[in-house]
Amino acid sequence: MLDPMKVPQGGYNQEYRQHPKFPGGYIYSHAGGDYDAWMNAVYPLLPDRVAFGDPDAPAALVKDEPGTPWAFTLMAGRAAIDFLRIARILFVQPVLNPDGTASAWSSGLIERHTETTLLAGNPLTELVGEQGDRYALVASFPGADSSNPPPPPPGYVYETRPLDQDFTLVCRRFAHILITDGYNFQRWDQGNAPD
Repeated sequence: MLDPMKVPQGGYNQEYRQHPKFPGGYIYSHAGGDYDAWMNAVYPLLPDRVAFGDPDAPAALVKDEPGTPWAFTLMAGRAAIDFLRIARILFVQPVLNPDGTASAWSSGLIERHTETTLLAGNPLTELVGEQGDRYALVASFPGADSSNPPPPPPGYVYETRPLDQDFTLVCRRFAHILITDGYNFQRWDQGNAPD
Protein backbone atom coordinates (compact mmCIF):
# COMPACT_ATOMS: atom_id res chain seq x y z
CA MET A 1 0.00 0.00 0.00
CA LEU A 2 1.26 3.46 -0.86
CA ASP A 3 1.26 6.25 1.67
CA PRO A 4 -1.59 8.63 0.89
CA MET A 5 -0.86 11.29 -1.70
CA LYS A 6 -1.37 14.76 -0.30
CA VAL A 7 -3.02 16.88 -2.97
CA PRO A 8 -1.59 20.39 -3.46
CA GLN A 9 -4.63 22.13 -1.94
CA GLY A 10 -4.97 19.89 1.12
CA GLY A 11 -6.82 16.63 1.53
CA TYR A 12 -5.52 13.24 0.47
CA ASN A 13 -5.88 10.38 -1.95
CA GLN A 14 -5.25 6.92 -0.48
CA GLU A 15 -4.49 4.27 -3.10
CA TYR A 16 -4.04 0.54 -3.36
CA ARG A 17 -2.29 -0.51 -6.56
CA GLN A 18 -1.63 -3.71 -8.38
CA HIS A 19 1.98 -3.75 -9.56
CA PRO A 20 2.10 -2.68 -13.24
CA LYS A 21 4.28 -5.67 -14.21
CA PHE A 22 1.19 -7.83 -13.74
CA PRO A 23 -1.75 -7.67 -16.18
CA GLY A 24 -4.23 -4.94 -15.44
CA GLY A 25 -2.23 -2.77 -13.07
CA TYR A 26 -5.40 -1.59 -11.36
CA ILE A 27 -5.55 1.42 -9.02
CA TYR A 28 -8.20 1.73 -6.29
CA SER A 29 -8.72 5.02 -4.49
CA HIS A 30 -10.34 6.56 -1.42
CA ALA A 31 -10.22 10.37 -1.23
CA GLY A 32 -11.07 12.88 1.46
CA GLY A 33 -10.45 16.35 2.77
CA ASP A 34 -8.73 15.99 6.15
CA TYR A 35 -5.22 14.61 5.65
CA ASP A 36 -4.18 14.86 9.31
CA ALA A 37 -7.30 13.10 10.62
CA TRP A 38 -6.84 10.32 8.04
CA MET A 39 -3.18 9.80 8.94
CA ASN A 40 -3.85 9.81 12.69
CA ALA A 41 -7.10 7.83 12.98
CA VAL A 42 -7.53 5.65 9.87
CA TYR A 43 -4.28 5.02 8.02
CA PRO A 44 -2.55 3.10 10.88
CA LEU A 45 -5.48 0.63 10.98
CA LEU A 46 -5.52 -0.23 7.25
CA PRO A 47 -3.90 -3.45 6.02
CA ASP A 48 -0.74 -3.16 3.98
CA ARG A 49 -2.08 -5.36 1.20
CA VAL A 50 -5.42 -6.39 -0.24
CA ALA A 51 -5.91 -9.69 -2.07
CA PHE A 52 -9.09 -10.61 -3.93
CA GLY A 53 -8.02 -14.19 -4.65
CA ASP A 54 -4.74 -15.99 -4.27
CA PRO A 55 -2.34 -13.44 -2.66
CA ASP A 56 0.58 -15.22 -4.32
CA ALA A 57 -0.88 -14.77 -7.81
CA PRO A 58 -1.64 -11.06 -8.27
CA ALA A 59 -1.52 -11.59 -12.05
CA ALA A 60 -4.99 -13.17 -11.67
CA LEU A 61 -6.46 -9.68 -11.14
CA VAL A 62 -7.93 -9.20 -14.61
CA LYS A 63 -10.73 -6.83 -15.50
CA ASP A 64 -14.26 -8.26 -15.28
CA GLU A 65 -13.13 -11.70 -14.13
CA PRO A 66 -14.25 -13.03 -10.73
CA GLY A 67 -12.14 -11.67 -7.91
CA THR A 68 -11.50 -8.30 -9.56
CA PRO A 69 -14.14 -5.97 -8.09
CA TRP A 70 -14.99 -2.45 -9.20
CA ALA A 71 -15.05 -1.50 -5.51
CA PHE A 72 -14.24 -2.95 -2.12
CA THR A 73 -14.65 -1.96 1.53
CA LEU A 74 -12.06 -2.27 4.28
CA MET A 75 -12.56 -1.87 8.01
CA ALA A 76 -10.21 0.46 9.86
CA GLY A 77 -11.27 -0.02 13.45
CA ARG A 78 -14.99 0.78 13.33
CA ALA A 79 -14.74 2.88 10.17
CA ALA A 80 -15.80 1.32 6.86
CA ILE A 81 -13.57 2.68 4.08
CA ASP A 82 -14.80 2.36 0.50
CA PHE A 83 -12.30 2.07 -2.34
CA LEU A 84 -13.30 2.52 -5.99
CA ARG A 85 -11.36 1.34 -9.02
CA ILE A 86 -10.30 4.55 -10.73
CA ALA A 87 -7.61 3.48 -13.17
CA ARG A 88 -5.61 0.82 -14.93
CA ILE A 89 -1.88 1.23 -15.48
CA LEU A 90 -1.08 0.49 -19.12
CA PHE A 91 2.65 1.09 -18.84
CA VAL A 92 5.32 2.95 -16.88
CA GLN A 93 8.81 3.38 -18.33
CA PRO A 94 11.95 5.33 -17.38
CA VAL A 95 12.61 8.73 -18.91
CA LEU A 96 16.09 8.58 -20.41
CA ASN A 97 18.87 11.13 -20.05
CA PRO A 98 20.61 12.33 -23.24
CA ASP A 99 23.35 9.73 -22.66
CA GLY A 100 20.78 6.90 -22.61
CA THR A 101 20.85 6.26 -18.87
CA ALA A 102 17.64 6.27 -16.83
CA SER A 103 16.74 9.54 -15.11
CA ALA A 104 14.91 9.79 -11.78
CA TRP A 105 11.66 10.24 -13.73
CA SER A 106 9.24 7.82 -15.38
CA SER A 107 6.53 8.38 -17.94
CA GLY A 108 3.38 6.37 -18.17
CA LEU A 109 -0.03 5.91 -19.68
CA ILE A 110 -3.03 5.27 -17.43
CA GLU A 111 -6.57 4.43 -18.44
CA ARG A 112 -8.98 6.28 -16.20
CA HIS A 113 -12.14 8.37 -16.01
CA THR A 114 -11.48 11.22 -13.56
CA GLU A 115 -11.65 14.96 -13.00
CA THR A 116 -9.09 16.69 -10.80
CA THR A 117 -9.70 20.31 -9.78
CA LEU A 118 -6.92 22.57 -8.50
CA LEU A 119 -8.46 25.47 -6.61
CA ALA A 120 -8.12 29.15 -7.43
CA GLY A 121 -5.75 31.10 -5.19
CA ASN A 122 -3.13 28.36 -5.22
CA PRO A 123 -0.09 28.04 -7.46
CA LEU A 124 -0.15 25.76 -10.50
CA THR A 125 3.19 24.00 -10.98
CA GLU A 126 3.79 22.59 -14.45
CA LEU A 127 6.43 20.67 -16.37
CA VAL A 128 6.71 22.14 -19.87
CA GLY A 129 8.37 20.13 -22.63
CA GLU A 130 10.43 21.32 -25.58
CA GLN A 131 7.48 20.48 -27.89
CA GLY A 132 5.06 22.58 -25.83
CA ASP A 133 3.41 19.74 -23.91
CA ARG A 134 2.32 20.72 -20.40
CA TYR A 135 1.94 18.53 -17.30
CA ALA A 136 0.24 19.86 -14.16
CA LEU A 137 1.25 18.78 -10.65
CA VAL A 138 -1.77 16.85 -9.40
CA ALA A 139 -0.36 15.16 -6.29
CA SER A 140 2.67 15.10 -4.03
CA PHE A 141 3.58 12.42 -1.53
CA PRO A 142 4.12 13.14 2.17
CA GLY A 143 7.47 14.84 2.72
CA ALA A 144 7.64 16.26 -0.82
CA ASP A 145 8.15 20.02 -0.96
CA SER A 146 6.19 21.44 -3.90
CA SER A 147 8.02 24.77 -3.45
CA ASN A 148 11.37 23.02 -4.00
CA PRO A 149 10.79 20.17 -6.50
CA PRO A 150 13.60 17.93 -7.83
CA PRO A 151 15.36 18.71 -11.12
CA PRO A 152 12.92 18.30 -14.02
CA PRO A 153 13.09 15.37 -16.43
CA PRO A 154 15.33 15.80 -19.49
CA GLY A 155 13.76 18.16 -22.02
CA TYR A 156 11.44 19.82 -19.49
CA VAL A 157 11.41 22.98 -17.38
CA TYR A 158 9.22 24.03 -14.46
CA GLU A 159 6.74 26.88 -14.69
CA THR A 160 4.67 28.10 -11.74
CA ARG A 161 1.81 30.60 -11.85
CA PRO A 162 -1.02 31.58 -9.52
CA LEU A 163 -4.47 30.30 -10.43
CA ASP A 164 -7.04 33.09 -10.72
CA GLN A 165 -9.79 30.50 -11.26
CA ASP A 166 -10.27 26.79 -10.59
CA PHE A 167 -8.29 24.57 -12.97
CA THR A 168 -9.81 21.18 -13.86
CA LEU A 169 -7.99 18.34 -15.58
CA VAL A 170 -10.51 16.06 -17.26
CA CYS A 171 -9.57 12.53 -18.32
CA ARG A 172 -12.15 10.47 -20.19
CA ARG A 173 -9.92 7.63 -21.41
CA PHE A 174 -6.12 7.95 -21.19
CA ALA A 175 -3.88 10.05 -18.94
CA HIS A 176 -0.23 10.68 -19.76
CA ILE A 177 1.82 11.09 -16.60
CA LEU A 178 5.31 12.04 -15.47
CA ILE A 179 6.27 10.78 -12.02
CA THR A 180 9.27 10.78 -9.73
CA ASP A 181 9.77 10.07 -6.06
CA GLY A 182 7.16 12.24 -4.34
CA TYR A 183 5.57 13.90 -7.39
CA ASN A 184 2.83 13.06 -9.89
CA PHE A 185 2.19 15.23 -12.99
CA GLN A 186 -0.60 14.74 -15.56
CA ARG A 187 -0.53 16.11 -19.11
CA TRP A 188 -3.26 18.57 -19.92
CA ASP A 189 -1.90 20.11 -23.14
CA GLN A 190 -0.18 17.96 -25.76
CA GLY A 191 1.40 20.83 -27.70
CA ASN A 192 3.38 19.36 -30.61
CA ALA A 193 4.68 16.41 -28.61
CA PRO A 194 4.13 12.98 -30.18
CA ASP A 195 2.19 10.39 -28.19
